[in-house]
Amino acid sequence: MIIDQELDRALQKEFREILPSLIWQNEQGDYEVFGKYQIVSEKPGYSVYINNDCKGFFNSTRTAVSWCVADKYQQFNLARDILNYDTMLNNIRNDIFVRAGVANKTRDPALRENIETKLELRILHKKQVESRLSKCLNWAKYLQQKGFENETSRFGNATTIKTNRSSV
Repeated sequence: MIIDQELDRALQKEFREILPSLIWQNEQGDYEVFGKYQIVSEKPGYSVYINNDCKGFFNSTRTAVSWCVADKYQQFNLARDILNYDTMLNNIRNDIFVRAGVANKTRDPALRENIETKLELRILHKKQVESRLSKCLNWAKYLQQKGFENETSRFGNATTIKTNRSSV
């Protein structure tokens, strides 16, 4: 009994020390991120909460966790971009879905061609937004990896280069 209590105390201390670096899923299926954020699954996406205050709605756990990483490292422009691009991407996907449905149901060939032309532009815009979002998510991933005791920092050769040039 005493050994169990000592073990519990030791584990609680260890857990408190590593909590700011943990991302884990609790019994309800929600994600606890860095001991500060909670990512709750809400059909059809995920909401991020800090102290029961909703900070944003995302379409995937990857974007939600990336937003948390950006916020944790106080990269507020990155966090804003992740939220904006994710929302924009969701709106574009919904627009494409609706326009494609209208194009498939219409019988007027001129209207169908007009809608399909607009769809091509929307698809190109979607690819651009996906690319921008992907860059933001990769940057957040880099920040997180860098945060683990700065493992990704590069050490350069500190020696200076000397030349034999003399001034004439």
